[in-house]
Amino acid sequence: MSVFVPLGKPAHDRGRGASGVAYLLINPPITDPTTPYHSIPYLVGAAREAGHTAYGCVDANLDAFEYLADPERFGAAIDSARRTRAAIEGRPGPLSRHEEIRYRQSLAAEGLTASSARDAVRVFKDPELFYHPPTYAQAVAVMNRWWDLLAMDMPPGTLDGFSMRAKSTVNLCSTADLSDPAVVEAVSRPFEGYFADEFDSRLRERSWDLVGLSVNYTSQLPVALRMARLIRAALPGAVIVFGGTEVGDVVKYAADPEAPWRVFQDADLIVPGEGESALVGILDAIRDGAGFDGVGGVMTRSRPNPRIAFGSVATLASPAYDVWEWDRYWSPEPVILYSPTRGCYWNKCTFCDYGLNTDRPTSPSRERPVAAVMEDLRQASRFGRTLYFAVDAMSPRYLRTLAAALAESPLDIRWAAELRLERTFPERAVGELLAASGCVAVSFGYESGTQRVLDLIDKGVRIAQVPDVLAELARNGIAAQMMGFTGFPTESEAEALATYEFLQDNEKLWTTAGIGVFSLTPGSIVAKDPGRFGIELLPISASDDIERYVNWRERDSSAVHWPEATDSRIPREYVASIRKVTFDRPFVGGIDSAHSLLYYARFGRALLPEVPAGEEPLVRLAAEPVVSVPFASVESLTGVDDLMAEVGRRSRQHLDTTAAAYDDWLHGTGTARPGSCGALVLAHGDVVELPAGVDFTADTAMARALRLMVAAQART
Repeated sequence: MSVFVPLGKPAHDRGRGASGVAYLLINPPITDPTTPYHSIPYLVGAAREAGHTAYGCVDANLDAFEYLADPERFGAAIDSARRTRAAIEGRPGPLSRHEEIRYRQSLAAEGLTASSARDAVRVFKDPELFYHPPTYAQAVAVMNRWWDLLAMDMPPGTLDGFSMRAKSTVNLCSTADLSDPAVVEAVSRPFEGYFADEFDSRLRERSWDLVGLSVNYTSQLPVALRMARLIRAALPGAVIVFGGTEVGDVVKYAADPEAPWRVFQDADLIVPGEGESALVGILDAIRDGAGFDGVGGVMTRSRPNPRIAFGSVATLASPAYDVWEWDRYWSPEPVILYSPTRGCYWNKCTFCDYGLNTDRPTSPSRERPVAAVMEDLRQASRFGRTLYFAVDAMSPRYLRTLAAALAESPLDIRWAAELRLERTFPERAVGELLAASGCVAVSFGYESGTQRVLDLIDKGVRIAQVPDVLAELARNGIAAQMMGFTGFPTESEAEALATYEFLQDNEKLWTTAGIGVFSLTPGSIVAKDPGRFGIELLPISASDDIERYVNWRERDSSAVHWPEATDSRIPREYVASIRKVTFDRPFVGGIDSAHSLLYYARFGRALLPEVPAGEEPLVRLAAEPVVSVPFASVESLTGVDDLMAEVGRRSRQHLDTTAAAYDDWLHGTGTARPGSCGALVLAHGDVVELPAGVDFTADTAMARALRLMVAAQART
């Protein structure tokens, strides 16, 4: 697949008269409902400017979760979980592992009411309750419980918050699973009511010429495939197009060039790269009755290897933010995503592998003229004043120019972005300029706390200078969010610990941090030149023919490295030491989340306001009941962690990891032991087994105190 960067305007004419081609763009589940992704506004903006003004936009992710949050439907989910629990309790003989997993999930229903989900969404949207941490925590607790209830209707292990695991009992790295209608239908089962009651009627409201699915996260992929099947049935004559970052990843990482068409079997066209010019070209072709093989950046069945263009952002139309109903999203005010630049000006990091660029870690850097950015932001400010600049990295020069323009502008904008740790920040008083421009938080890819590893990464950062950069921001009230990982090739245990110790030593200079575990991707410099990093690449599981990750081994070690959720070398207290906030994405404390950005804008770099110890929530949405369990121990029941251990075992042994391979394991005998015990269901859904011999269910002062004591200890 060839790649080029065109100069000047794209090939299509600008500003021509309106066409009669009707197109519908869809954002599918499952992803974050707190704010919309920005791909569809950019696509509509470009199409409008080219004269294609007959369009519709559906945020099916938001619509589906709103549909499921309705008290009647949420109440039905609670009732279903309780019936499942009762049926499992009444079953004679040993339980299967699948039954035990479902039993544990069913406990999430206890302490909820039919209105809990709707009321939690109201807290997220309320301009006072949202900013009261104890009340906000209640709303997050309902979401955590809700995920367990949704997961009961899906293949085990698939759902992970408002996301999906890439590998569980459904393998999103497998074309066999993704091309199996029964598998994608099983994953989509919680949304079938929404599809039948609301989505189908939206499809049929007019004769759409084109329907496009914007798939930007792996967690959206299986549901988008199910939706495409429904679109084909409802609109047999429509051109169905798949585009978005995740679509590009499937095309890029598929071992077989024909695999994308097996995955996107209901698609007529695939757009694996940037979509604005491609969409306009497709709409032009439909209008003119022409074929699609001549449209740049578009895969057709007769032309599977198109030339991929990284277009000029200077000539793009402004994004059409008016396509969304902003007051419906789950935040008290809109948070808008906007991209003043695309690509990375540094573009050297050896671990990085993003987009379709084949000769560098990510796409080439392109900058929109600041005057055009300011006009875009003026238009965006009609819908919201809080923005996240969704960029790979802005150059220091461009950042200063943009910040100066914002500081001088009458626009009342608060913003955040991911930037590089530039040593010039203190020298040039960049913190003061950023604060004056409305910047409230900056995310940094800090990566490692040791210089040797940073040099291997080619990060271009001196670790000794990082505290000065952070201090410059802190002095000006700007929060720093630190991101990194351990496990880079040849990293020692001491170097891995140093990544945490650096944050511990400088904990007053940053607000939130997230340290993951290194995963090697096939397009990175490390994977392309493994000898330079002292490693050899190993075969992946035979089932994983979408090669999202690569397994590897250091030449002087027998240890094989697979994608891992945790680094076993890191003590638990180290992990706890950098976790200042309980929640993760998309909630407050999650790096780059809309809710975090609003809290920074309200409370500054502290993120959370001071709350008196023991302060109660203003509304209580999730009770903490004690339930009787007819097993000797709740903790002995098979759980999702056990399932994921089996997924890892099968992958390491190169066994089949497609959906059908787990039937025997799931139906095998579980680990439940006969007996009885009490369990406390905490607000956020965790279950704590209670000591025997004490009646925790009594409505007495002593029993209430004991419940509070157990809950407090469990949370600690």
